[in-house]
Amino acid sequence: MCQFSDKFYAAVRTLSGDGPIKRRLATAYGDNLVLISDDEIPEAIRPRFELLRRQMHSTRPMGQESPVVASVRKMSAAEAAGCASLIVAMFSELVRVKATGERLGLLRREREKPPIGDGRNPASLN
Repeated sequence: MCQFSDKFYAAVRTLSGDGPIKRRLATAYGDNLVLISDDEIPEAIRPRFELLRRQMHSTRPMGQESPVVASVRKMSAAEAAGCASLIVAMFSELVRVKATGERLGLLRREREKPPIGDGRNPASLN
């Protein structure tokens, strides 16, 4: 669980940095969250994470770009900000649960292949 929350913490730190929201979002998700497997996702945030994953893999990439970069490129700034807010809300829930001592309830599933692409190369986003 600690490694899982560390990934979200790193994503939130990236989102709070400098630069255009689309670039920060693609980097935050691509560097920290893209390879999270289904069996790592706590039940407390599973529906929101699955929604985020669908949004971040909604567009077919062009050339060498990843699905994450392609999807973020097609988003409006408001849509990108909404995805960023979703990441922050999930991290907040993880912190709340950890502080109260609640169990996160990991559901074990068969491991599926991670999404295609590693979410890298957000430099083309503005």
